[in-house]
Amino acid sequence: MPLFFTASKNSFEGQLTEEKTVLATRKHWFVLFFPFWAFLFLALLPFLIYFFINNFSWYNIISSLFWFLVIIHFLLLWLLLFYQIMLYILTVAVVTNKRIIRIDQKAFFIYERNEMELDKIQDISVNIQGIFATFLDFGDLQVQTAGTIVKFTFPQLPNPQKIKDIIMGLPR
Repeated sequence: MPLFFTASKNSFEGQLTEEKTVLATRKHWFVLFFPFWAFLFLALLPFLIYFFINNFSWYNIISSLFWFLVIIHFLLLWLLLFYQIMLYILTVAVVTNKRIIRIDQKAFFIYERNEMELDKIQDISVNIQGIFATFLDFGDLQVQTAGTIVKFTFPQLPNPQKIKDIIMGLPR
């Protein structure tokens, strides 16, 4: 049976037998706030340029070129927006009853997957920095392990203290 026909919404590739998903989370939605505002500004930019250059006499000569460049501009903006959303959606932290898995999408075909067993966790710390992070309750979760990778960092997770409490409450 193909992977996308699994019965549970909380199953994932590489799931161990008798392993249950406790929590699956992404970065906080606020990490997309500034890229979306930049996208909106860049989407309005051609119309602002048009507003300033359409009254010049030379505009009629280059208008076809201008609108062709605007189309290319919007194509590139669409690709950048898709890229940002893809990175956001495919970067996931999964907590199961046996381990913690961090899947970090770096680029289109580059991702990094790290996992640690719950019994190797030595310490978990929460780091919330900034006014937006404080008010919207998101921050970094750092997990100290006894394994080869000493410290795992899960950046910009929503409710990091609650996630820490969930991990610490799991039986080891």
